[in-house]
Amino acid sequence: MGWIARGLWAFIAGRDPAVHPRTRLGRALPLIGVIAGLLSGLLAYQYYRGNVPEPAGHKLLVLIVCSGLIALPIGLVATRPLLAWRIAFAAAIFTSTTVHIVQGTPWPFQPVQILSFPLILMVVAIRHSRAVLVWVGFSAFLLATAYVNPASLSGVLLLVLAVLVIGDQIRRRREVQRELAEEAERTELAQARRAVAEERNRIAREMHDVVAHHMSLIAVRAETAVYRIEGVPPAVAEELQAIAGTSREALTEMRRLLGVLRNDAVPLTEPQPTLDELAGLVREAREAGVQVSYSPVPGATVPPGVGLAAFRIVQEALSNARRHAAGAPVSIVIFRDRAELRVFVRNEPTGTPPAPEGKGHGLLGMQERAAAVGGTLRAGPAADGGYEVVATLPLDAPGAPDGEP
Repeated sequence: MGWIARGLWAFIAGRDPAVHPRTRLGRALPLIGVIAGLLSGLLAYQYYRGNVPEPAGHKLLVLIVCSGLIALPIGLVATRPLLAWRIAFAAAIFTSTTVHIVQGTPWPFQPVQILSFPLILMVVAIRHSRAVLVWVGFSAFLLATAYVNPASLSGVLLLVLAVLVIGDQIRRRREVQRELAEEAERTELAQARRAVAEERNRIAREMHDVVAHHMSLIAVRAETAVYRIEGVPPAVAEELQAIAGTSREALTEMRRLLGVLRNDAVPLTEPQPTLDELAGLVREAREAGVQVSYSPVPGATVPPGVGLAAFRIVQEALSNARRHAAGAPVSIVIFRDRAELRVFVRNEPTGTPPAPEGKGHGLLGMQERAAAVGGTLRAGPAADGGYEVVATLPLDAPGAPDGEP
């Protein structure tokens, strides 16, 4: 019942909602209403002059006031329909009790009033809520019941009800259209944000998988060059150490940037390396001074998405081994059967306590790669102090991507 009480208060003292027309005709409606009000006032006055006996003196002034009261709602209906109905309701009571029309009509109102009532009710129904509309309709029913001839009452009530229902449906349709437009705008904005997030994730992925990998190689090769090359002059050795230090700093800054760019909500894939290119990755690691043993799968063919995931997992595992277990031998073993591809990467113990296990971008990226093709990944310290990465990648996962977008 609260909405009925709120509707009654809004009907009595509420204000009409503001109008913000977008078309030239909409902006001209207030002026059109004023002109229509003036013409209606003149028509109402002329009707009174022809149907009220002896309109002179005080009675003439009453006719002018009544004509103005009849015309005022018409001038306001475009911008203030609820206020227009209040005035029209009061004017109907005032004119019916003040002015006696000679013509024998079934209601004490003149044609200008009869034509303006449905228009005002329609605009009120379009512009206001149903709670207000209930009281507007109730007041219209009271007006009709009090002044309309019983023989015509049912028709008038049906007309009032039809006008209110049609206006309410127009209002409801406009609200639905507005909600749909707002939802479409929100959807478009969400799609734009998703596109930005996907692009940021793709950039972060490529920076981590490609740029960071090569920067790590630069740092490792610069650090180990003095041990791999005989007779390096001290100045060159110092320069190589400076290059290694700068590379490490660049990697640190890149990881900070990845923390800003990273978006873990959307796993992305894009065709890049395949399983056959693991041999080149192992060769680069060996050239950087890492002891790597690699057992490939001769002649194995796997879906492109699975091959890409295996390549990136091995690439990240090698990078982690160089960073956290420098000098430790690394073994890479690939198994394939009819249902899945298994990737096993292990670095031997270094003799120093392992770093605390975390969940950085590298481990997260490997897990995403495995999940993108419906597989699983397990990474963690081994019982003997080494570190193992084990990935199981199904070869026939439904909906497994063929590559990264």
